[in-house]
Amino acid sequence: MYVVSEILPPFLIGLLAFTFVLLIARILKLVELVVTRGVSLLQIGKLLALIFPTFLEMTVPMAFLLGILFGLSRLSSDQEVLALKASGISPGQILLPIAIVALVISSITLLLTTWGRPAANLALKKELYNIAKSRIVTALREKVFNDDFPKVLIYFDELVPPGDTSQGVVIVDRRDPTTENIIFAKAAFFLSDEESQSLSFKLFDGTVHERKRNRAGFSHTLFNVYDFHLDVDETFNLGRKRERGVNEMSLRRLQNAIIRKKESGIKPTAELMELHQRFAFPFTPIIFSLLGVGLVMRPTPARTSRAGGFVLCLFCLLVYHATLSAGRALGEREMIAPALALWLPNILVGLIAIYFFRKALTESPAWIQTKMEALSLALHRRPASVRERKL
Repeated sequence: MYVVSEILPPFLIGLLAFTFVLLIARILKLVELVVTRGVSLLQIGKLLALIFPTFLEMTVPMAFLLGILFGLSRLSSDQEVLALKASGISPGQILLPIAIVALVISSITLLLTTWGRPAANLALKKELYNIAKSRIVTALREKVFNDDFPKVLIYFDELVPPGDTSQGVVIVDRRDPTTENIIFAKAAFFLSDEESQSLSFKLFDGTVHERKRNRAGFSHTLFNVYDFHLDVDETFNLGRKRERGVNEMSLRRLQNAIIRKKESGIKPTAELMELHQRFAFPFTPIIFSLLGVGLVMRPTPARTSRAGGFVLCLFCLLVYHATLSAGRALGEREMIAPALALWLPNILVGLIAIYFFRKALTESPAWIQTKMEALSLALHRRPASVRERKL
């Protein structure tokens, strides 16, 4: 319990710091919604709460590794680790309570990835839909070009109460970077689909004028009925991925989607990527517990244990996330299997963790440690040699 009590405070501080850093961009987006879109603070609070689970599944393992590093480094710098070793306590015995905490954190992360994040993403989509729907009815004004939807200008000559029907409609659509559409219609009716959570205008008796960016002139098309769909995600852009269907599925729905695609002869790449991600992330705290103990308990001078361990910690986090990004990119392009794409970071960092932990058990310095110490010694001796030559 003493070792665990040393780990928990830096773990909680690291969790707050990492989560806040990742949330900064989203917080700025939410502030923009308050200023430019008139979204209430209560709705902003709901959106912020629903965004949290997406980041916690990443920041919890990172903060746990940081907690192990700082907690054990404090013990090492105060010679308490040396006293524990002198008392016959091995790195394996020190790892045991940390591994128990890692299992608890892994269980929490598993709950986040399999239930918390999909449920939060689905609730976030519903909340954004409700906000956009309410703004269509209350915020749009007649005889004014309304720009509530990015890259779309909407003009109503007359709004018929309660506001879901209008006459004399002009819509300028610039969402396609290669094409600009100007739509004229005699009347429009606002539609909302609760099941698909989509918003659209049904336009009647009008013309679509289409202009290509690299061509002069317009082409026009007459219509009796035209469905113009609005993009809710672009309206309240919180920096999320546009293709979020699989991220909102429950585990059972995700498995059913994989089975249906396989039966249809379609590769369920996105679904398999999401499935393996939900189980690969919870395994990370267990690997990080082994890595953290191995880094701090490796044989090293007390004065360099904290700095060297911190540098190696950052290096391993960089390796993990670089491998994760590369694996995702290769997996989405179907260049490697989805399972390998998501489990490769755990495999690579796990091998590094085993290497350092074995060095800690055998009391032998790691190869990278000897290289770093040799470099540090060379840099330390260089000024003295320069001074000797000057004398």
